[in-house]
Amino acid sequence: MKYAQVLVDINKLGTKTFSYLIPEALKEEIKIGQAVSIPFGNRKQNLKGFIVGFSDYLESGIKAKEIAEILEKDPLFSLSYLNLLEWVASYYFCDIQTVLKTALPQKFFEKNLKKYRKPKIKDKIYEIEQLKTKNQLSTTQEKVYQEIKKINAKTSLLYGITGSGKTEIYFKLIEDTIKQGKNVIFLAPEIALVSQLTMRSIERFGAQSVAIWHSSITESKKYETWVKLKNNEIKILFGARSAIFAPIKDLGLIIIDEEHDSSYKQTMPNPRYNAKDVAKKLCELYNAKLILGSATPSIESYYEAINTNSLFKLKERYNNAQLANAYIIDMRGERAEKNFSMFSRTLIKNTIETVEKGAQAIFLINRRGYSSYTQCLECGEVVHCPKCAIPLIYHIKTNSYKCHYCNYDYNEKNCPKCGSVALEHFGLGSEKVEILAQETFPNYRIARLDSDSMSKKNEHIEILQKFQQGEIDILIGTQMIAKGLDNKNCTLVGVINADLSFNLPDYKSSERGFSILTQVAGRSGRGEKQGKVIFQTYNAENSFLINAKEQDFDTFYESEIELRELLDYPPFSKIIRIVVSAKNEIRAQKSISEIELFLSEFIKKLSLDETIIPLGPSPCVINKIKDEYRFNILIKNKLDLKGHRTILKFIRALKLPSDIKLVVDIDPGDIL
Repeated sequence: MKYAQVLVDINKLGTKTFSYLIPEALKEEIKIGQAVSIPFGNRKQNLKGFIVGFSDYLESGIKAKEIAEILEKDPLFSLSYLNLLEWVASYYFCDIQTVLKTALPQKFFEKNLKKYRKPKIKDKIYEIEQLKTKNQLSTTQEKVYQEIKKINAKTSLLYGITGSGKTEIYFKLIEDTIKQGKNVIFLAPEIALVSQLTMRSIERFGAQSVAIWHSSITESKKYETWVKLKNNEIKILFGARSAIFAPIKDLGLIIIDEEHDSSYKQTMPNPRYNAKDVAKKLCELYNAKLILGSATPSIESYYEAINTNSLFKLKERYNNAQLANAYIIDMRGERAEKNFSMFSRTLIKNTIETVEKGAQAIFLINRRGYSSYTQCLECGEVVHCPKCAIPLIYHIKTNSYKCHYCNYDYNEKNCPKCGSVALEHFGLGSEKVEILAQETFPNYRIARLDSDSMSKKNEHIEILQKFQQGEIDILIGTQMIAKGLDNKNCTLVGVINADLSFNLPDYKSSERGFSILTQVAGRSGRGEKQGKVIFQTYNAENSFLINAKEQDFDTFYESEIELRELLDYPPFSKIIRIVVSAKNEIRAQKSISEIELFLSEFIKKLSLDETIIPLGPSPCVINKIKDEYRFNILIKNKLDLKGHRTILKFIRALKLPSDIKLVVDIDPGDIL
């Protein structure tokens, strides 16, 4: 080949590919994945790039410069790895350089890696000692483990109620995979849960062959891990969704725990990938197995597993431990009896009894910050973000109002409309729950764990370790404490406002609500002591809340799958979402209306109007973000890959004015 496509990161231009002439002296040794030195523009110093392809042709009018030298002869990624990234680019409708920028640590683009310094801060996780003893599988666990081993299906779903011992089955499958000379990727949805699983894995397998990969890891640490993966020094890689792009060698097994969690779907920026679907493709390319696990599987995964005979169930807790007793407390009754506290009398009484007995409690409030919104009592104005169509959230620690979409910060103490200081905070956030808990339980040790409290490196690990060691009486947090925590001394869970989980205008709202409540209920009573769960609600008749109280997934699934089939929502269709945005609201609305008109005509011409069904156009639920007005079309695709290709062919042909932005979200996690 005459030319090489080189991926390079350039200030202000971003990460892009350019064609370079291959010098005769390098033609025999140049390979996909090699780091090379290249001239660019009028820069005096060469830049570092990566070979991602070859060609014999160049567009007319372009004069290619020569590659200066090969910086690293040993490729940093393989052709198979590049094939995976090309599939991601194709399926999720973006370019390969965008996917590569997501996958590669930015340290890769530093020209002189000899100056590279190893990370200064050592992760405390790796200081944990390996235990000599192993937990024995119960009879039920052993039966499920053997069945999973025998099955030929590439993807299996392990559905086990909370506390049933799914992790021990994972570890046994990991052990088998390592004995076969192959390696493992283990994904979890939250950084806190990744840390928990990694600590347990180090106790089981030792620290030498284990590594972590997620967004809070520094670029230096990511680069160090990448090199170890390339040299086959790591056997088990733990991480959040981005770890699916790590180039682990000899892949034999991928485990995705809490597979139902929406965190596996990247919402922004591109590529808007789902780690579960990327994992399926990865297993296909490497002939590896994929194990999905959850106490509350996604509707789509459960439906697929039933229909492919790849569903495995653990319906009892390990060692026949009892599920926690759950109670629904109607807060309307509390208010009628003059209790205006966020804590019901039942929760207060049980918290005192729990801590006095030497046990621990968890309080869940699925919203961070101090309050839900702030309103001026003089003019009635709700303090909104000027750039987004949402209320600002007050944070008491910084004494400021923040937008959780664009990070806008309002530090004034006056109403932005009338200047009054009569601002009142309404609703609940994790900060407020922490403060009021400290007032209600002044003698107890209380800590909060949410994304706002994770400002320091290792802070979440320290909080979790303190909770495990009994140094925290009440742990307060958002959904990151609802999954994976296995503290045998936690015997009480209080959900401060169970209604928050169900009131988003989204077809997945009930599924998400049921999952988080069932998951957090499962944190209670995992040891020998009987646990309790208290759901506080203003809608005690909610059937999904009642299902969560009973931990009755099957009943929830039957009602939800019936509704999905009636409305043609996944798994009975695939969703593609088209979002148009612009600074000018009328321009954005006009553009989305034209797109819908052309799309409907395009589908009708192909006689596919009964199997590809556009809904809309309509304003997005959050109709303004970062000063741009947003409108969307939802497309229900009942033709799977054929429909997918048809819709993307239409979108590629669109020509939009420069002031109009277009986002295509394949299999969106929400429709907000």
